[in-house]
Amino acid sequence: MNAVELREVSAGYNGTPVLSNISLKVKEGEFLGIIGPNGAGKSTLLRVIAGTLTPSKGEVFINEKRMRKYRRKELAKIEGVVPQQSFFSLPFKCFDIVLMGRFPYVGWREKHEDYEIATRAMKLTETYESKDRLIQEVSGGELQRVRIARALAQEPEILLLDEPTAHLDIHHEIGIFEILKRLNQVERSSPQGLTVIITSHDLNTVGAYAKVLALLKNGEIVKLGAPGEVLEKSLIEEVYHARVIIKEHPATHTPLIIPIAE
Repeated sequence: MNAVELREVSAGYNGTPVLSNISLKVKEGEFLGIIGPNGAGKSTLLRVIAGTLTPSKGEVFINEKRMRKYRRKELAKIEGVVPQQSFFSLPFKCFDIVLMGRFPYVGWREKHEDYEIATRAMKLTETYESKDRLIQEVSGGELQRVRIARALAQEPEILLLDEPTAHLDIHHEIGIFEILKRLNQVERSSPQGLTVIITSHDLNTVGAYAKVLALLKNGEIVKLGAPGEVLEKSLIEEVYHARVIIKEHPATHTPLIIPIAE
């Protein structure tokens, strides 16, 4: 079954088009990386899938049901979203932030089950030891993992992440991708596994972890396929307007892109 399907979707902001005639199918248990240069429409595509941006044209299906047929809380039980930025001005503890992910399920107050699920989400993301720390006290890498834990507390079938490793060092970047890999392969709310859809500028890292890549240019998908098919020299040079060398990564055997100075 398709976890996500877009049929000839166009979308934009205040009458300015960003996405044009996008058709895309993401199977249950897929790990999809959305790549492309700045302004290509990556974040806009993720917002359409998340339901926070309504297309001007076309239809979006989640689990083969029209998105517009879902109520907001119902959709929040299926999709967990990690946006590019979250600002926490109030001094919440990390555990309280994660517990907010239970909002689609709680009534007047949380139940014991909600605390158990939030605890498990923190353990999965290796943040449980920081549960009593204030969110303003944790590092950037740990903050990202807390935000992922909050999305996991929704018990989603689909996890959407917008540039989750932006501004992180190599150690924390790999740590985030390893968590996503484990969630995609092991932690499964369906027999096919947790579906992961991520936008990223790091072609080498996302190419090593994602099973499928969607390359965007000017609001259109110009190539969809396995990393070895999408991260191809002439295509990358055309889309990114940069000269590159592409070799095989000695450990992952995925494409390794090396930019060449002009």
